Amino acid sequence: MLWTEKYRPTKLSQIVGQENFKMDAENWVLLKDMPNLLLYGPAGTGKTATAYVLGYEILGENMQSNFFEINASDDRKLDVIRGKIKDIAQSGTIGDVPFKIILLDEMENMTNDAQNALKRIMERYSDHVRFVFTSNDRSKIVYPLQSRCANYYFGTVSNDSILNVLKLILEEENKPIPPIENLQTFIGGFGGDIRRAIVELQAAINSNTTLSVQMTKSLTDYQQIIEFVIDNKLDDALEKLYAEIYNGKTMKIICNGLHDVIINGKFDASVKYKMLRIIGETEWRSETVTPRVLASWMIAQMK
Repeated sequence: MLWTEKYRPTKLSQIVGQENFKMDAENWVLLKDMPNLLLYGPAGTGKTATAYVLGYEILGENMQSNFFEINASDDRKLDVIRGKIKDIAQSGTIGDVPFKIILLDEMENMTNDAQNALKRIMERYSDHVRFVFTSNDRSKIVYPLQSRCANYYFGTVSNDSILNVLKLILEEENKPIPPIENLQTFIGGFGGDIRRAIVELQAAINSNTTLSVQMTKSLTDYQQIIEFVIDNKLDDALEKLYAEIYNGKTMKIICNGLHDVIINGKFDASVKYKMLRIIGETEWRSETVTPRVLASWMIAQMK
């Protein structure tokens, strides 16, 4: 079983980080009420897991009948709103619950027309439906939806918090805990993405691979991006970079990976420090610029 599923939180107290959100959510659980929510921020910071926790805490034993997840990357068109989501919203709740919860994951991938159609459903069925939207990029969510939700930014998880989670998982799995300095180095490559840290740790344990070797495996894609740039195959580099973004990696994670490739590689000093400067500036811009635009800018600067 995947550790990301096995150790998915089921209580607010188990959510790592996101303290401001948890303080508000504790009140919602007590009141058995909550607003529509937009949870946004980098991949792997617990947005989807948090939506499920709200389901467990508020809906209780009736969650399975009243909690619905739709991935907006797969069901992104207007007819999905008019069909599937409307059908779910207009049907009543089952059991003793205050409302049903509809989770739309990766909301930035839903078309603008579909997003705009949602606002009518949110208003019409507000007496017994709450929506939770998650997104890596809030700028791609139309304002009418943003304004109908309480917006919460989910920031990257601190390395110390990730370290504590990984140690707990290893203890639960009865696996030896590597030297703390090795774990810290391993965690540092994930840019606060707790989900990816757990995935890579399980991969290392299951394949009897050292953490350093596992990190080397995970850096292969970044190595290829740098090689494409050096060989002046910029279209290939950009396509590979887009693929990393599509697979859920944030620009912060990508920048950390590219940084490690440059630091550990053998490059002329002029190339090395030019690359490091561009990677550093890209990471700094990652909080305000959309990932694909920033990726294009970075490759253009590396030319």
